[in-house]
Amino acid sequence: MKCKILLGSLLLSNGLVAGEIPDFLDKNDINNAQFQCLGESPTYNAKDQKYIDILWDETLTYLRAYAEALTNDQNSGCLNSDTAMVDSTEGGQHMCVMDRRDMKLMVKNIYQVINNPDEAKKCFGAREDVSWIYNPGGELTENSPVAQHFKRTTFEQFFDNKVTDKQVKKHGESFTKNFYKMVTGDEVKMPAVFPYDISANSLPNLWASAGWFPMYAEEGKRNDKNFDNIRGGYAYAEIFGHWGLLRIDEINGEKVGAEVGMTVQSVDTLYPFHNHAISEMYYNMRVPACTNQFKTIAVREDSPLVKTVKEDETVRRVQFDEGQHNSQTLWLSGSAEQDSLMYFHQNTIHAFDIDGSCEAKPEERAIVSVWARSNANDKRNDYGTTLLCESAANPGTPAKRGEVIQCDLTKVKW
Repeated sequence: MKCKILLGSLLLSNGLVAGEIPDFLDKNDINNAQFQCLGESPTYNAKDQKYIDILWDETLTYLRAYAEALTNDQNSGCLNSDTAMVDSTEGGQHMCVMDRRDMKLMVKNIYQVINNPDEAKKCFGAREDVSWIYNPGGELTENSPVAQHFKRTTFEQFFDNKVTDKQVKKHGESFTKNFYKMVTGDEVKMPAVFPYDISANSLPNLWASAGWFPMYAEEGKRNDKNFDNIRGGYAYAEIFGHWGLLRIDEINGEKVGAEVGMTVQSVDTLYPFHNHAISEMYYNMRVPACTNQFKTIAVREDSPLVKTVKEDETVRRVQFDEGQHNSQTLWLSGSAEQDSLMYFHQNTIHAFDIDGSCEAKPEERAIVSVWARSNANDKRNDYGTTLLCESAANPGTPAKRGEVIQCDLTKVKW
């Protein structure tokens, strides 16, 4: 049974009552927390403040639901914790996600925010002046007075003016046209551990105004190892974190490592095999159109499937054979209703294969996720970099299913 500590009865402006925290947290760290913003505290005039308040309320709503989901133990067999898939091999390996200290610290940071909303809000802003995050536009913006007020470059303008590859541009135009349908509707559903809906169906201003980044669309050497349909069919937004709307450097003198947001990946795509030195997690928010529609592979760096082929002081180059006999068993299916939470330890090699053949209108569908990284403050390990793997037979090109995959793993420092 989940144990809670009640810290008074603080009523937030969005009608939610803050105060209950998991009992593994020290209430003295939560009460009257002190915040150091990352950069200057944003300031707004009275007209802007009206829209900032709406966006802030939806941000608190999102963060609180996420923290409650992570610590929901009703059906997990864990204590104060949901269960996460961490490795897809050997039939799938799971853990109580809150057993990880980085997760406890991230949840603590979230409760420090939602229990001290006025102080935390000093680090919050629309970030409409940031040139590299974008507004999806279309119906998402039409349904959001906040997104209409705080103007950003739209996806349409981005793909028209900043993307040169014709195929990527074509995929991006379809992604833009259908983005609203991808993130709304009955297909988008919260996993059962969430206390309420935090999708674009319920938080239209946050999803429209968070600031989205199609991170693979522009030209770059890294994208030699990527696929055109992912480059034009993927974006993420960050709400809480160094790049997000709520930018906190320290709470009570301790560095904040939490990054929390959302991702959208078109169906009929393979998000390439990749890895990073920072832990990452996803909650799947889609009901599948068919069995095994959303497949994930996750191979830990110490797996017997992983072989070292080269290394130096900072990087270990490894290979694993995705074309081995019965390789399909290395992939596990998940959805909002089954294995909804995935947690990837540092240097876990992972990929997402999203089938679109069973969708009536695949161009209108995507996998939608709550996304987070938990220890992004550790700059020793280059927290901002996602390293794409490559074909071992043809280095510098995307690694496809059914072949030997080659990846560079960071030698993580602690």
